Amino acid sequence: MAGHWLQIGHPERTLDELQGLWGDAALDYRAYLFRGAALHALNRHAEAADVLRDGLSHHGPFLPLLQVLGSSLRAEGNLPDAEAAYLQGLSLDPNDPDLLIGYAMVCLAAGQTDKAAALVERAASHAPESAAVSAARAQVAFAQGRHKDMHRHSQEALSYDPEDPGARALHGASSMLTGDSKSGYRSLASAASSHPGDQDLREAAREAKLINHPLLRPLRPFQRFNPLVIWVCAVAVIYGLRIGGLGPLAAVVAVGWFAFCVYSWVAPPLLRRWINRKWGS
Repeated sequence: MAGHWLQIGHPERTLDELQGLWGDAALDYRAYLFRGAALHALNRHAEAADVLRDGLSHHGPFLPLLQVLGSSLRAEGNLPDAEAAYLQGLSLDPNDPDLLIGYAMVCLAAGQTDKAAALVERAASHAPESAAVSAARAQVAFAQGRHKDMHRHSQEALSYDPEDPGARALHGASSMLTGDSKSGYRSLASAASSHPGDQDLREAAREAKLINHPLLRPLRPFQRFNPLVIWVCAVAVIYGLRIGGLGPLAAVVAVGWFAFCVYSWVAPPLLRRWINRKWGS
């Protein structure tokens, strides 16, 4: 039951189930693994690391324990110990795709993008049709500024596992970056609803909702183009009309442009406050 609750995204229920274990059952490797993974999912990374280390002390270098330990340490910001955990696991199985991807994420966090990319491709050679590999490729593409590739890989990840919140979050982020804000909002909102305790996801979904609000449709040009370019073009049009002897029309355009600018400054923060209040934050 603990594993079931963890698999369907209810880590708190996993911890409740594990409270009932006693004796040898409480020391089973799965008890350590599920407890550590549940704590990690609840962003209690330091506690997760302690539980997993305890499990390793009882059961020795067990790959699933090392994998979740590495992920918890990376989330905690302890990159050297996370690297050590993944390298210990890879010394036992150099071709384990999950360990290779986990190590790649540590390298990404450390700014070693090329090394991360090589590790992900090595994982892909052992698991070519994998949601985890596609998601990792999307994260590498994001780190390299290749947003279209990020979007393509996130779509691949979703095709392998449409219900995976991580894949949905990546798809949402990549959709926003490539200009498809409607799809981005749908994916981010779905991911946030699956992980209600993840504040970063909730914030991303709120921002996507803000961008898609009908009252901000007039500001879409600022999303698609550099605001400085739009400003220069507007000023050029106004001065061009004046030079062409169309002073009254230039004045109307100037007033309209000024009103548009004021709207762009006032509307987003007011809508953000309303959306945050509606979302309960």
